Amino acid sequence: MNAHLMLRPMTLDDLDPVADLDARAFGASGWSRRYFAGELTDSPISIFYVLVGAERELLGYFGTWHVVDQLHLCTFAVDPERQGEGLGALLLNCVLRLAQRLDCQVVQLEVRESNHVARSLYRSRGFIDEAIRRNLYSNPREDGVLMGVLTPQQVDHSSWTRAADIWPGGLKLRWDDRGGTLDEQWPVG
Repeated sequence: MNAHLMLRPMTLDDLDPVADLDARAFGASGWSRRYFAGELTDSPISIFYVLVGAERELLGYFGTWHVVDQLHLCTFAVDPERQGEGLGALLLNCVLRLAQRLDCQVVQLEVRESNHVARSLYRSRGFIDEAIRRNLYSNPREDGVLMGVLTPQQVDHSSWTRAADIWPGGLKLRWDDRGGTLDEQWPVG
């Protein structure tokens, strides 16, 4: 079987599975279905993508805000049942690739101060702590860490090696955003 992953633009048809995944990943602090819908229909700066498996199951997603030469990663999650398969690193590489496509100079994000797993993932891709945003999060109330990275010239595909055994068909990317429409295939290994 030539199982592959697919990254594609998020659509309104994705709202129920995305909201479900978000609730499982973030609990009470997650985004509502309505909030995701607003990002897709009402925000001129929002660019959202989903990562789906061979059976079209939702494995993860990310949402960004594109403002001039900056890409802000506003939401990002991998299905909690699929964590540890390298999908988070792979999805973060897709965010960096999007920043390249949009000619962004920098990518920024906020993360809960206590989320050491996510902060480690971001650091593995070059993000550094830039500032503390006091009481940014609720449910529970917590500080956020603003992290940023200059958009890399090359995206590090080394994260694919962990996912290649599960997804031998590679990663197909369907870009349709402010950078235009483009289909790519990320090689295995």
